[in-house]
Amino acid sequence: MFKFLPVLLFAIVGIVFAEKYDNPGYGDYGNNQCAKWCAANFRHPGKTCTAPAAKRKGPCYDCGPKSTNRAKKLCYGVCKDTQSDSANCGKCGKSCPTKTHCVKGKCVCENSNQPQCKGLCPDYTTDSGNCGKCGVACKKDVEKCEGGKCVPTCPAGSSQCGSSCVDLKTDPNNCGTCGTTCPSGECENGACVAPGCAGQTCDTFTACGPGGSCVCASVAGGRGFCADGQTPCAGLADCNSTGDCPSGQVCIVGSCCTRNVCISADTCTNTASKMILKKVSGDTVGSRGGSK
Repeated sequence: MFKFLPVLLFAIVGIVFAEKYDNPGYGDYGNNQCAKWCAANFRHPGKTCTAPAAKRKGPCYDCGPKSTNRAKKLCYGVCKDTQSDSANCGKCGKSCPTKTHCVKGKCVCENSNQPQCKGLCPDYTTDSGNCGKCGVACKKDVEKCEGGKCVPTCPAGSSQCGSSCVDLKTDPNNCGTCGTTCPSGECENGACVAPGCAGQTCDTFTACGPGGSCVCASVAGGRGFCADGQTPCAGLADCNSTGDCPSGQVCIVGSCCTRNVCISADTCTNTASKMILKKVSGDTVGSRGGSK
């Protein structure tokens, strides 16, 4: 019996080889599986899919039946990794929203420490619909989100100081700039005015403010103003009313300049600069012909 064993083995091997050659589907000899998949997924599969498959390359081996990466899917004719592709996250066609990217098949915020809000990643410091945290909305048209807090949206002509909208031209507690308080309680065009100085002229000026160079002057419109008497008249703008002057300046009348001039509100606010009288040539706000 043993003498027939080699013959039997040879016959079995021959049958197996014959089966492989006669049946292309046996063990997918000749890439029959790829050929079917390529034909089913590509309009013109030859050059794009079937030919590369013969060399164990191309879509069939990248994301088709021969692929070893289950995350790779054929999305609209192109192999995509649905675990990391933000345009095909988790499945073909699922695109991640702005400020998110795809991680392990899910859209997550680009900032890994930021929690999502209804599938989005808003900027909680500026988003008026999610101010400070998800779902906190600022009042429409009257508030905006700054630094994660809802603050007033100030109308034209007013400015934001803290949580309030104020008129820096008239607010005695925020005169010219936020927090500048007028001792007199009166603010005109962003400058603190001094009612007690009203009505004085070059011949009747009295001292006011710090140092000794500041004098009372009259403001167009009837109020008074504490001005630096040593301010040279040359270079000061002419005016008929405070409305002609830039913000933070007032129009003083009856000064030694012999004309109405605009003068800044801060001329008598710096105590240190008013302690020493300086010689000034020419007419000044407080005297004619310069300092005496």
